[in-house]
Amino acid sequence: MKDLFTMEITYSEYHLIFPKIIQTILIILLLAILVQQVLQRMKNRGSKKLFNRIMVENFDKLKFFGTILLLLGYVFFLEVIGFIAASIIFMFVLTILLRGDVKRNTLIISLVNSVTTSVLVWFFFGYLFDITLP
Repeated sequence: MKDLFTMEITYSEYHLIFPKIIQTILIILLLAILVQQVLQRMKNRGSKKLFNRIMVENFDKLKFFGTILLLLGYVFFLEVIGFIAASIIFMFVLTILLRGDVKRNTLIISLVNSVTTSVLVWFFFGYLFDITLP
């Protein structure tokens, strides 16, 4: 019974635990959304739409697709340039994209936020929690 709550993981694989937990949670949430949509469809049998629209009519396509491209680029560049550099660049560009302006104040806030957050996450996870980062 004691072994039920223990898990042996090598040090080089510590960083793989959290993504697997998040992946499992996202799959469960996706299934919940699909079940909800199917139940909604069964309730409204007269409706010709299979699924209700998820996006609103006039959503900002630049922010939506820009965020997706930034996320894909972030995953790619994690291996190429490392965690801190990729995180700083990702957060800096994402903040500017979502704010929607390139004013001096936005650039300063984005730079301070991205550097501070990335270094703190790296410090806490890398040194205090002793978890390997990509």
